[in-house]
Amino acid sequence: MRDPWDTPLDDENVDEEPKRKIIDIQREAMVVMATALDALGDSYGIYGFSGYGKDCVEVFVAKEPGQAFSNKTLQAVAAMKPKRSTRMGPAIRHSVHKLMQSGHAMKVLIVISDGFPQDSDYGPQRGNHEYGVEDTAKALREAQQKGVETFCVTVDRSGQDYLKHMCPDSRYLVIEEMQDLPDQLSKVYAALTGR
Repeated sequence: MRDPWDTPLDDENVDEEPKRKIIDIQREAMVVMATALDALGDSYGIYGFSGYGKDCVEVFVAKEPGQAFSNKTLQAVAAMKPKRSTRMGPAIRHSVHKLMQSGHAMKVLIVISDGFPQDSDYGPQRGNHEYGVEDTAKALREAQQKGVETFCVTVDRSGQDYLKHMCPDSRYLVIEEMQDLPDQLSKVYAALTGR
């Protein structure tokens, strides 16, 4: 996957230091959030996901809820990189399953994305984004029915177009400026948990 904001324009000097990529901001946001959650004493996990077809959805573990935040966690977060497709539905369902097994009364799932849900076989026709949006919306509704508070955050500037179909009102946020993600993520968590 390529970062659309990382492509140099014709008039830009390519010898300059490269701009931070979306994944860099997302990694930073996860570390900032983890630091805040540690300070609150809350249990949390950090995961990444990637998909390529319904039989190949991968979940990458940076930290499980029972593990302490450590150098190993930092290394795992730093190793996260864009892979294949954004097949959100199965990743959300897997995360909800893990949350349901946690035994905690409050269960919060925050999904951070850089684009709409899509995959090679997400729907009957390649390029049809409706199937991915509908599957993700269904996974989020299933999570809510199980008592999991969900929130979706994207740095995709066209996110309003599909998030309003996937998420309940006030359960999504489109970040206009990538560098605002860490600060906004902390505010989202505070609003969801009342902390």
